[in-house]
Amino acid sequence: MDGRTLDVFYKGQSVGTLAETSDRLVAFAYSDSWLRDGFSISPISLPLREGVFVPGAASRDGLHGLFGVFADSLPDSWGELLLLRSLKKQGIHLDSLTTLTRLAYVGNAGMGALEYYPSKASDYSARELDYDEIAKECEQILESKTTEQLDLLFRLGGSSGGTRPKILLSECGRDWIVKFPARSDERSSGRREYDYSLCAKNAGILMTETQLIPSRYCDGYFKTERFDRQEGQKVFTVTFAGILEQNMHALSEYDTLFRVVNVLTREDRTAVEQLFRVMCFNAFAHNYDDHLKNFSMLYDDSRWKLAPAYDLTYSETYFMGHTSAVNGKRNGITAEDLSAVGERWGIKKKRCTELISEVKENAPDLTGMGFGRVRIKPDAAGLGDRLREIK
Repeated sequence: MDGRTLDVFYKGQSVGTLAETSDRLVAFAYSDSWLRDGFSISPISLPLREGVFVPGAASRDGLHGLFGVFADSLPDSWGELLLLRSLKKQGIHLDSLTTLTRLAYVGNAGMGALEYYPSKASDYSARELDYDEIAKECEQILESKTTEQLDLLFRLGGSSGGTRPKILLSECGRDWIVKFPARSDERSSGRREYDYSLCAKNAGILMTETQLIPSRYCDGYFKTERFDRQEGQKVFTVTFAGILEQNMHALSEYDTLFRVVNVLTREDRTAVEQLFRVMCFNAFAHNYDDHLKNFSMLYDDSRWKLAPAYDLTYSETYFMGHTSAVNGKRNGITAEDLSAVGERWGIKKKRCTELISEVKENAPDLTGMGFGRVRIKPDAAGLGDRLREIK
């Protein structure tokens, strides 16, 4: 690798080439074979046609000069921290790496389905894992302490997204993500996310299989099957942030999400109702972390589909509101607000009322008021009015 170009592959087929420009942007061009047999990997920004695509200058902020679909492949906070520590161990400073070199470290091990060559990634196949020991090692990393298991953690989680410590593993032909508590998390964070997943499924929200791994030291570790892998095969995945050329910190609104779903799925009513359920659930369940990277689309069987829901758990933001606004509001959301959004995107008012009622009935019980089939113990004061706000 010369550091200036990188080849992109999907399921062994060349998608195209990335090349660094003189002004720190990363251009892309589809390969001839992909133009003949492939699909647009980012319908808004990268239509399937000949030519060189160059991202806007704004992509330097939060997207490392990349188009969003490729920025999706880069690790987020936890994975980047592991990369930083691993490089430091080798005497390399992260700031000295070009964006393409960072993608080369992702190689064929990233989230989603795109692969980058030449690769600097290393393979690792885990057998017996002690999750409590891994959690302890994660704490060491978060506390800036040394750990003898840095290489193991990097191989298991160095390409992962999100802020919480996690590992990626395969078991009996199925691929999973296991999350561990961050420094700011309660010891019950894994149990809470598992309980939320049960509530969401009861509310008719599509999610992959979820499990709770027992622990000697906390309430358990949340484990969820990956939707970007099916029977050992990679499924093309792009987040809404990637589609819209935004980073995970960008404020958005649910109307934008519905617009993307409508356009890519050609107004598939099942997908629209699914997104509506998730919006309602996040409003009822105090999940303020509903940013654009927490929603994804899949391209499978020659069509776009809304990915199963993920990262559904109690969360706050520094501005005390939803990252994606509901009917222009980030807090104080009412059933009327939810219905107004649904009606704008073709859901009949009566159906909106039915869906809101179904989700509300199964939402996590944050208050002890009896909502939901799975009771969630509140971890903070001031939650008593959450469900009263949505009438």
